[in-house]
Amino acid sequence: MPSYAQEVKDELARKFDKRRDCQRVELIALLKGGAKKIDGRIEFSNPNAAVARKVITLAKKFFPVVKPEVAAVRRKTLLKDLRYVVRFIAVADVMTFFEPPDLDETLKRTRFKVAYLRGAFLARGMVNRPEKEYFLQIGTTKAEALFLQRLMIDLEFNAGFRQRRNEFLAFLRGGDDICDFLGMTGAESAVERFEVARNLKEVRMQVNRVVNMETASLNRSIEVAQRQLADIKILTTNKVPVNHTLREAIKLRTENPTATVGELAEKISITGAALAARFKKIHDLAEKFRK
Repeated sequence: MPSYAQEVKDELARKFDKRRDCQRVELIALLKGGAKKIDGRIEFSNPNAAVARKVITLAKKFFPVVKPEVAAVRRKTLLKDLRYVVRFIAVADVMTFFEPPDLDETLKRTRFKVAYLRGAFLARGMVNRPEKEYFLQIGTTKAEALFLQRLMIDLEFNAGFRQRRNEFLAFLRGGDDICDFLGMTGAESAVERFEVARNLKEVRMQVNRVVNMETASLNRSIEVAQRQLADIKILTTNKVPVNHTLREAIKLRTENPTATVGELAEKISITGAALAARFKKIHDLAEKFRK
């Protein structure tokens, strides 16, 4: 079963911006995030086949002369995960495209910022399942992570930056921010699933809070009843004389050992506070014999 992050990337990888200039910016971000220069060529690597196909499709539009080579490589790591590698010969056109000199100037437009963030997420991004902790990150170099954080902040996201081992992250934590980010980049189906999961999660949390409150209230009631029964036992063991109202309270509690004070008060048509005052007098009498 694919992960939620993979489902998001599958959806984004199949969506192409209608504007050529936005496609160019997205490809720049993809190459900057997932490509390396090796022996006179550029290699783009990604574990998602749909993302690799998108790189090939966009590359054919912008440097049609360069024919990319594609290979599936299983890495020699503990997980031995499969990665898709797209290789380009590093000719002048590709090199110029790979290192655009006017990136800051280009990204002054909102639509370019969105396209760049989409490409960066496809190349190196990850998002947790909405049923778990809300977290979206893009891992890359320090300079690039700070740049991505700046883009997110420009688009009014509460973006953070941190280092994790040898990788630097631009990240989002809030559920609203993550949902807006996915919607902004074009993952509508992922947003719908995120919202459904988030609503279920919030309902579950609310139910848990109510259950916990009721459980705590029940525990308090049991503790109070046990303390009152202990007080009554002391008085009856020592044959302490009590007035009519205290005898009535003692009889109520003895016959209803698990009831709350409010439930007992209803049985004799008085307020809970009045009955609690009687039990306070019983407790004071019992304390004298305890000492």
